[in-house]
Amino acid sequence: MKRRLSLLLLSLIISLAAADSGLMADGAWVREAPPGASMMAAYLVITNPTDRDARLIGVESPAFAQVMMHKSVTVDGMARMLHQDSIPIPAHGSVALEPGGYHLMMPAPDTRLRAGDEVEFMLHFDDNSSVSVTAVVRKKP
Repeated sequence: MKRRLSLLLLSLIISLAAADSGLMADGAWVREAPPGASMMAAYLVITNPTDRDARLIGVESPAFAQVMMHKSVTVDGMARMLHQDSIPIPAHGSVALEPGGYHLMMPAPDTRLRAGDEVEFMLHFDDNSSVSVTAVVRKKP
C-alpha cells in the first residue's frame, strides 16, 4: 500500500512538472502477450503543442525490467525492428507509437499481464521533463 501511494504521489509530482513542458501522452495501451511470450509491446500518442521540437529519450515502468524504443521498418523486403535512442516529437505536432511504426518493447514480466490490467510508464524527454501515463493491457486490435 505504501509503495502504491508513493508511486501515485511521484506520478502526480512529475505530472505537475511535465505540465510546464506542455508535452502530453494519450491512448496508451499494451498488447496482451500469449502465454510464454518473451516480449511485449506498448503504444501511445505523444503530443507537443509547444513551439519547440522535443525528443523522447527514455521510458521506465515499474512493471518491466527494461523499456526499449523501437521503430519497425522494411529493409530489402524484410521487416525489422530498429532500436531508437530517441523519438522526435515535432513542435505543434504529435507522434503515434503504433503497430508498424515507432513502439515500445519490453521483456515480458514474471507475472503475466492480462487484458484489463493497467501498467504505469514514465516518459522522459530531452528538456528534462517527464510525463506519467497509464496504459491498459488489451488484446490485439
